[in-house]
Amino acid sequence: MANTSARQPAIEGREDDSLESRLFPMEIFKCCPVGVRAVLPGTWLKIQDFTHLTLVVGTVACCIQVLQTMMSLANPAGSCLGSMCVKEILSLAFILPCVWYILTIIGQYDDRLQSKQKAAKEEKENLAQSYNDLISDMDGLLSKSAESSAGLAERSFESKRRDFQRFLEKVKSKYTTMYSGTKADSDQLLKQFRRFCINWLNVFEECSIDPVNCPKRVVTADELKRCTSIVEVADLCLERLRITEVRFISIQRDQDAQLIRKNKHEYRRITDHSVRASAVLALPAPSASSSAAASRLRSIWPSWFALGGPKEFSFKSSPTQDKFPKEIRFGCGYLVILSFEHARLLLGIVAGLFLIMYDISGIFSSRRIGLMSMADILVAEVCLIVMLIRFEELDIIQQLEREVKELARQNQQVEQQREKMTEFWSNAQQLTELWLYRTVPRLDLYKEVHSQLEDAPKEDLLTNISGANQKLEDLDRQLGALEGWRKDGNVSSDDKKVFGKAINEICQEEELDKILIKLEDAMTSKLSSIKALKN
Repeated sequence: MANTSARQPAIEGREDDSLESRLFPMEIFKCCPVGVRAVLPGTWLKIQDFTHLTLVVGTVACCIQVLQTMMSLANPAGSCLGSMCVKEILSLAFILPCVWYILTIIGQYDDRLQSKQKAAKEEKENLAQSYNDLISDMDGLLSKSAESSAGLAERSFESKRRDFQRFLEKVKSKYTTMYSGTKADSDQLLKQFRRFCINWLNVFEECSIDPVNCPKRVVTADELKRCTSIVEVADLCLERLRITEVRFISIQRDQDAQLIRKNKHEYRRITDHSVRASAVLALPAPSASSSAAASRLRSIWPSWFALGGPKEFSFKSSPTQDKFPKEIRFGCGYLVILSFEHARLLLGIVAGLFLIMYDISGIFSSRRIGLMSMADILVAEVCLIVMLIRFEELDIIQQLEREVKELARQNQQVEQQREKMTEFWSNAQQLTELWLYRTVPRLDLYKEVHSQLEDAPKEDLLTNISGANQKLEDLDRQLGALEGWRKDGNVSSDDKKVFGKAINEICQEEELDKILIKLEDAMTSKLSSIKALKN
């Protein structure tokens, strides 16, 4: 779309025209009866300039042409059917696409034209500033998310997932071949192995942005209970874990960054008219000798059509959502279609020329020619030509209103996006302490335990895994509800740190027996002193 700021002087410049200042404003319907003037819009009663007068006269001519066309189509005895109603169809194609836009343009012609334009500009600027503020808020949220510990927790989750996969790969065949006890002992080992996997998966469920209502459930306990061997249990867990990556923080961060880039691009597209126009209008600069003549010609000649330039044939569209403006080069010049309304007026001109040619051809044939109809077409054609010549001036307010509507729509959309971002990252911030001091330390503890179980002697395997399951389940029961571990929960930050530190100290032990003993000591001493964990 053409630059709005470039069009502004053209409207204001008309105020200095001495002839227009003497003739306008003009009241051409002043002699009409009061009843007639009462039904006419205010913008028809007071004509502001020659362009306004041309538009009003052209609209009257278009209305007369529509009435004549409808009467001709409704008259079964007329000449319409003999000529297949070609003229009538062309008349409707000529008038109807343009008449509504002409009426809209006339509607903006009153003594408040400048104030309307100023109000539209101010509204656009306010919306643009609001849009920019929303994007800045989203950018700030994303920057804070990069500095939070949520990403560290996510990387720990992913590391512990891979560690447990390696454990399952190693023991699924090892446990089956190394254990030579009775069938009852084999069944007991299967039960304890399944129990250990369920305990680990219960901890892993906390690796979610909503661990209470939407936990990270990989395999259900019922699915594992249907497995009849250690190999089946391990394979089922491995199959699900391979396709269960913990990347909800990094994925959301990437999506938000992409969304912000898109919104910034939209902001530049909507607000920067010069970039938008120059995306297509790569026109040659005038030479120094012709600059004075060109400046005089530009005051009356439209910028969207010219002869000369590179002798080439091409069609280019602006890389914007509405694909306007569009540039057509036809060898000896170029034509730039500024908007959909501009294209509609150009098509109206072409249809009008066909109508005029059709009537002229009737002079050399026996076909009857309506002089009144031809005069109406000529007047309407002149009206459209005037609108095209001054399109960049007349379309100022329409363009601003379209941009205001688009900005308002974009603002609403970005506001919704910001609310979703705020909700996600606020929730992540609330869960950071839960992940860092409850989930990650317990996953570390499980890693140490299953590392010891991998190398356990076969005679101690059943006892070790059974004892580990019991102590780990006792620990989970002592932790209380997940809601209490949120940032706004009833477990204080100091108590969370005490728990995390205690579990990390236990993980330093290198033997399973010592790990389980220190875990029991911690539950009876340090962890029992946390009042919020006593349910």
